[in-house]
Amino acid sequence: MKIQLECIPCFIRQALDALKQVTNDEYIIQRVLRRVLKETSEFDFNLSPPTMAQKIHRIIKEECKSEDPYAGIKAQADECALELYDKIKNKITNSPDPFISSLRFSIAGNIMDFALFSKLDKELINSSFEKALHQAIDKTTAIELKNELKEAKKILILADNAGETVFDMLFIETMNTKGKVYYAVKDSPIINDATVKDAEKVGLNRVAKIVSNGTDAPGTILKECSDEFLSIYNSADVVIAKGQANLEALNNEIRKIYFLTQIKCSAIGNKYGYNVGDWKVTTTDKLKMLQKEISE
Repeated sequence: MKIQLECIPCFIRQALDALKQVTNDEYIIQRVLRRVLKETSEFDFNLSPPTMAQKIHRIIKEECKSEDPYAGIKAQADECALELYDKIKNKITNSPDPFISSLRFSIAGNIMDFALFSKLDKELINSSFEKALHQAIDKTTAIELKNELKEAKKILILADNAGETVFDMLFIETMNTKGKVYYAVKDSPIINDATVKDAEKVGLNRVAKIVSNGTDAPGTILKECSDEFLSIYNSADVVIAKGQANLEALNNEIRKIYFLTQIKCSAIGNKYGYNVGDWKVTTTDKLKMLQKEISE
């Protein structure tokens, strides 16, 4: 997905939020924002939003000498998610279809996206989980995924955020697959995306093999990924991508990818005819069909 005009003010707001995570010095914030604004003015609109976000957050980490500006809020997200773990697991176990329920709660966890919300809002998070079992999703595509997982020998999940990892863990526990599950995270911190350290912290290594994708970009920019990751990606029977950034980066890929995400911005909504707040279970093929229909 290419950068949209609406992405520009979002990048600037995101930069300001990230800077406030690491410093209260207005001089430093002004200086770094000037550099970010210069970079933004020269953006190539043919590139994807994750590519541009990567550039901006590299500037912030370099200027502020902070390897992980979101470390504090990621720790809060993990704590919040783990507090909900037993309650959510009980709901999944006692539901009529545990697979569909666990998929729903995995999407509910996608609200823990601090590229959009700079502070942990427990009321917003609880609201996402309270509506998990009745929020509209494409059940046909969810069942299609369920059936493919039963036959898959190798499954790759492209992770999104810290905290959200806890609900991905519940999803993996409920998959009912005999295949080996790989859980791909970022090689180094970017916004509040999960790294190997973040995923291991919540115990996800108990249910999947955690691997780095070799990049520090939000989403999954394949041309920057490691050979080790690409080998898993290309040989996986099923690929599941969590979150908006993965949809932005992989929407036009040739291979079939399942996307599980909440729609959080109008740029994506306008592109596919979605509404902000929608929960989506979709695939690369379905996204391409929507693009074709809208362009016609």
